[in-house]
Amino acid sequence: MTAPLQRLWLLITAFALLLAACGPVASKSQRHANSSIDRASVPQQRFRAIDPNAVPTSTTEAGCRYQPLGETMSAQLAKECFRTPDLPAGTYYLGVEAQLADRGAAAIRAGMPAPPTYLGPSVSLSLSPTSVRPGATVTITGHLASPISPQPSVTNICFDGCIDGLHYNGTPVHWISTSEFTTSFVTPRGPWIERSPLRLIDPSAGHYRVSIQCLVVHRGCGLGRGEGSATLTYLASAHPTTPLLSMHMTRLIPGEVTRVGGSIALTSIIGTDQPFVDQFTTVHQLPNDIVAKGVYRLAHTQKADATTVLLGVTKLQVTTPVIYSNVDLKGATNLRLTADPSIFTEAGTSGIAFSCTGPQNQMQMLKGGQVTTINTTGVIHLLEQAGVPSSYAITEPCNGIAALKTSNSGTLIAASYPIAIPTKGPDLTYLPVITTNDGASWRAVPFPSGHSNAHFAGLTATAHAIHMYFTLRKHKPITEVTTDGVHWTQGGLLCPASGPCVRFSPTVAPSSCAMNGAAQAILYSTSQGKTFDQPAWPSSVNACSTNELFDVGAISYLLDPLSQFPLRRSTNGGASWEVVADIPTPAPSTLSLSGLPSTALAQTTLVIPTTGDLVSIGNGGPSVLLAPHAKHWCTIPTTTIPSDVGAAVTGQHSLYLVLDSNTGSSTLTSIALTKLRCRL
Repeated sequence: MTAPLQRLWLLITAFALLLAACGPVASKSQRHANSSIDRASVPQQRFRAIDPNAVPTSTTEAGCRYQPLGETMSAQLAKECFRTPDLPAGTYYLGVEAQLADRGAAAIRAGMPAPPTYLGPSVSLSLSPTSVRPGATVTITGHLASPISPQPSVTNICFDGCIDGLHYNGTPVHWISTSEFTTSFVTPRGPWIERSPLRLIDPSAGHYRVSIQCLVVHRGCGLGRGEGSATLTYLASAHPTTPLLSMHMTRLIPGEVTRVGGSIALTSIIGTDQPFVDQFTTVHQLPNDIVAKGVYRLAHTQKADATTVLLGVTKLQVTTPVIYSNVDLKGATNLRLTADPSIFTEAGTSGIAFSCTGPQNQMQMLKGGQVTTINTTGVIHLLEQAGVPSSYAITEPCNGIAALKTSNSGTLIAASYPIAIPTKGPDLTYLPVITTNDGASWRAVPFPSGHSNAHFAGLTATAHAIHMYFTLRKHKPITEVTTDGVHWTQGGLLCPASGPCVRFSPTVAPSSCAMNGAAQAILYSTSQGKTFDQPAWPSSVNACSTNELFDVGAISYLLDPLSQFPLRRSTNGGASWEVVADIPTPAPSTLSLSGLPSTALAQTTLVIPTTGDLVSIGNGGPSVLLAPHAKHWCTIPTTTIPSDVGAAVTGQHSLYLVLDSNTGSSTLTSIALTKLRCRL
C-alpha cells in the first residue's frame, strides 16, 4: 500500500471511529455478493488422502494471501486464505459473519442515539452523470444554503436510502468554495443487503436515491436520514447471481490453509469503492432463518442493536488425524519455555529454582524447600553506571534469569535488567549481569567486539554453561558462553542434548503485551545445530504467555495456550506441525457467536512430564488438570495449588510457583509433581 493510500485509510478509519463515538454510523458489516463463483481461480478438490505433513499450513503453500478479507464492488472475493479452526471431526458451514447495525426507528427502539428529527445542514445535490450502468463512478456536487465550519474532509454517502440502503463511510470531500464541495463514489455492480426488512437487492435498471449524510457530525448522524438527495438512474441490470463462497479444498484438517473465492453480498463501503468485510466464521449447523439467497440470520447473542448475518455459506468437512485421546504425553523430556520474566529452574542447577520477583525486587533462590534472598545491590550500582536514575534502578526487577551449578559446588546466576531511562522512551535495551558468589558482588557481562546493550538478545543456561546472545540475525547470533562467570568464549545456538533439534529463539521481538504481544520464533535444525530454520507454521508464539516445547520420544510438541491451536506436534524434527485436536475446554467454556467452543486454554498451561497431565494454572481461581486420554478437566484443590499464582513453570520433578500477596510481595515455592491430584 502506498503512503497516500495509507494516509487515506487512516483518515477514513479515524472518521468511522468518530461517528461511532457519536452513535454507530453504518453497520459493522461484512459483505456478501451475488457475483458468480470464481471456480477457475479456486478449483475444488473434494476428496484426497490426508497426509498431515504434506497439507499446506502457510499462505505460500496454499497459494493465497492471509490478510483482512477483500472484495470488489461486484461482490467478488479475491483469493483469500482460510485456516481451518481446531474443530472436532464433522460437517461445518463456512461463511462471512457481518454485524448489521440498526438504523432509523429500529435503532431508536434498540436504545441507540438515532435522532428523532433532522439536525444536519440543508444541502442540494447534483450528480454527474445522472444515468449510468452498474459499476460506474459518479461525482456528487453539493451546494450549502450557508457556509459551515469546520469544513469536513470526509462524509457519508447513502445509496438507495440512508435507513435501508448501502452506506459509503468516509468518502473524501473536496471543497470548491465555502459553500460548495464535490465527492464521488463507485456504484455497486454486485448485490447488497438492505434493512427493514433485511433483503438482498440485485443491481437492476431503475431509479435510486443518492444522499449525503454526516456532513456535519452530530449524535447519531449515521443512523438517521440524509441531509440532501438526488436521483441516479441505472440504465441496465447486472447479471443476477447467487452469492456463494468457493473453497479450493472442502475436506480439511485443523490448521490447514486453503484458498477461498466466490462472492458475498455488499453490506457497507469504506471510502469510494472499498467494500468492508469482517471475518470468516464456521458454524456446525446451517441457520434456519434464511434472509435471502446467500444470506442467513444468526441468533442475537451479542448485540441487541444489531443483526448478525452469515454470508456466502458453503459446506466443508473437517477430519482430525490426531486427537488428544490418542496421544500419550507421559515421559516428556527437554522442556523448553518461552521468555518468562519470573522463574528459572533446573537446566543445570539440580532442582534449584530462582525468581526475579522477590521482596523489593531482589531475587529469590529456592533450594531444598528453603527460600533465600539474593542480594542485588551490586546490580543497582551497575544500572546507575549505565545511566539509569537511582529511583528507577531500585524498582526494576530482572526480566530474564539463568543459573548454573559449577564443578566446585558454586552457583552462577545470570540475569538481564531493563535500562529504564525516562527521557529515552520504552525499555528496548537491557543490561546482562552475572554473579559468582550468590549476589555478594555483580559484574556486567562483557560485550563482543563492536556490540553494546542495544545488541543484547537474551540468555539461557544448559547443564554445563550459561549463554548470552547478541545480534540475532538469520538465526545466527553471536553467543558469549561461560562455565565460571569469568572467562567467556564464543558459541552458537544449541540443540537439546537428545531428541529433535527444535527450540525457541533467544530473541523476543520488542512489542507490548498490552497490545499485540511479543513474538518469539520457533527454530529447528537438520544439521545438528550448524544452521537453523523457521517453520512456515507456526513460525512464532506470543511470549507474553507461557509456551512450552517438549519431546516424547522422537516427537516434538508445542503447547501454545492462547492460540486457537493450543497443542501441536511435529514428527519431522520441527519442519512442519499438525494440530492435536479435540482437547476438552476447561470450564467455564466460552462460546463464540457461532456456538462453537473456544479452544484456547488458560494463559499458563503446562505439561507434567512424569504423568503427561496438562495443568492449567488458575490465577485468582482454582487450577485444573487434564489427565491423558481424559474427556474432562478436573479441579485441583487450592490447598495444593493456591489461587494467588502469579507465574508457574514445571521441572522434571516439581512445579515451581510465584505466589502473589495482597501486599505486593511475591514468594517462590514448589510442589512435587506426585502431589498434583484432582479434588475427590
